[in-house]
Amino acid sequence: MSIIKTIREQSGFTQAVLAKQSGLSLRTIQRLECTNKEPKGHTLKMLSNVFKIEPSVLQEKFQRIGKAQESEKTSIQLINLSILAFIGIPFGNLIFPFILWWKNRKSKLVDEVGRRIVNFQIIWWIIFSILMCISPFISRTFFSNTQIILYVLLVGYVFNIVIVFITAMKLRRNDFNFLKTPLRLI
Repeated sequence: MSIIKTIREQSGFTQAVLAKQSGLSLRTIQRLECTNKEPKGHTLKMLSNVFKIEPSVLQEKFQRIGKAQESEKTSIQLINLSILAFIGIPFGNLIFPFILWWKNRKSKLVDEVGRRIVNFQIIWWIIFSILMCISPFISRTFFSNTQIILYVLLVGYVFNIVIVFITAMKLRRNDFNFLKTPLRLI
């Protein structure tokens, strides 16, 4: 939730009243609440006056939130990168992300995003296992001289590695809207 919105509601102000009392535009108040960015200069001074809070105290609230968000982002990045353990450890893409998610799920953001990452890996592992099991039969039936199981293995691993890198790039841009599958197993 937005810091400005929280303080505004605790003070009993509407956005319009806050805008009028602070001398700021309604659009500025809406933007601050929507983006949750730290107000600077004149805006910080005017809001501090209306809320009867020292500017340094208001800035400190934003800095604490920023540190917490960085910690959450780091936890999500670790969950995502731990998927790569599947390259050398069977079920590593399930075990390590699950443990990291479970340990850090107190945060709403880490819980939701971590759950989506682990859920995607479970679905990937199920599909990958089924393809690995049926590929020898398909190979014998349709491709008499070719062992497609190696191709399935290679494509499956490369696909999962690409997903990890795409997710990492989205996390870097603070885009947490990914891996939303219609099937939720956890």
